[in-house]
Amino acid sequence: METAKVVTLHHEDDSLFEDGRFSRSELLEQLERIVRSKHFRNSKRYPTFLRFVVERTLAGKTETLKERTLGVDVFARPNHYDTNGDPIVRVTAGEIRKRIAQYYQEPGHEEELRIELPLGSYVPHFLPAPHASQIAKHDHLRDRSEILVAVAPDLDREMLRPEAVGLTAKQSVGLERRKRAFLFSFLFVLITAATLGGILLQNHLTDRGINYFWQPIIASGTPALIVIGVHSLDERGQDDPTKIQANSIRDGQENMLAAMVRSDMVPVSDIVSYSGITDLLTRRTHVYRTKGSTDTTFEDLRQGPVILMGGLDNIWTKRLIASLRFSFYASTQLESEIRDSKDSSHVWKFNNMQLVSGDSRDYAVVASYFDSTIGQHVLIVAGIGKAGTQAAAEFVTSDQDLKSWLTQEKVPRGKNVELVLSTEILDGQPGPPHVVASSIW
Repeated sequence: METAKVVTLHHEDDSLFEDGRFSRSELLEQLERIVRSKHFRNSKRYPTFLRFVVERTLAGKTETLKERTLGVDVFARPNHYDTNGDPIVRVTAGEIRKRIAQYYQEPGHEEELRIELPLGSYVPHFLPAPHASQIAKHDHLRDRSEILVAVAPDLDREMLRPEAVGLTAKQSVGLERRKRAFLFSFLFVLITAATLGGILLQNHLTDRGINYFWQPIIASGTPALIVIGVHSLDERGQDDPTKIQANSIRDGQENMLAAMVRSDMVPVSDIVSYSGITDLLTRRTHVYRTKGSTDTTFEDLRQGPVILMGGLDNIWTKRLIASLRFSFYASTQLESEIRDSKDSSHVWKFNNMQLVSGDSRDYAVVASYFDSTIGQHVLIVAGIGKAGTQAAAEFVTSDQDLKSWLTQEKVPRGKNVELVLSTEILDGQPGPPHVVASSIW
């Protein structure tokens, strides 16, 4: 009786395989079970290929199991055919690997001998299933040996071992496979949790400035009300909202004619500033609603945190800011200003008659504080002119600007703050905002 035996080039731990002996007939029976399964029986190519490589391995002719040789001997290709242009061997081997894996994953095959076709090789590996877990424990032998299969006469049994010991870890079955799957799943969860934790920590550190100004609003749990300043014009284009409202309202109701005549105007620059603020709220998934200043009531302000946009064109900004240190004044149509109630020498003026496309300087107030009048947190983003409001919106949505100021002033957490900002206007466009005065309480 002719038998086969594995011969190693290096002195490895042969005890790994001393209990892994099985007869040629057992191996061929396992081969037939596989090719008769539903994964192979409806194909002629896959059983033929698998039988060929197994029989060549048993015959000790593994050196012939090369892509070109298989293409010629199994698929009748010419001796010098282009293997790059005709990948039939690689495609067939890939499909066989998949079908073998499907076969052994089905219930009832856990304790069968295993025939595997490793990646990167056309020499099959043979593994007795009962020893899969034992061999898997010796992964440290990976890639240390080359295996030769030779014919040896006068042996009653045969002992076949894989060509590369390192690949046996992929052949683990039963309990060992489940243990490994659980271990890798557990490690994956740990790594994912650590990664997410690092991202959240990094976001927290990165947004430290944003969090200081916006956390009271985000943490409120109620929708924020954005009140945007408007200019109400009458039928003659005159900006006189108080007169229009007084004449148009009777018994608390505005008549239809007045509603059609009156036109609420919002500068485009304020819309740009508004979009920057709403983008920030959206990124933090905080709900908000928007109303014009002339349509907002005192009761509206008491429902949740308030964001006031616009200075002299927002009646609620002028009312609520009056109790703070820095507030707006417009003594004439020609000039508007921000005054310091604690130091009369501090006045920041803006000439309303200067050219829109010229070079000048605008000012703004940014305040984040709890307003006891309405019982809500208020964020004021308001300029004297349109460039001032744009600079204020840029400041409160820039983590770098906010963090830089907080670090410089060493502001304790939880304090109310009010700032006066200055922005240089070049060709009608606002430059970066700069803090010129502050109040902390």
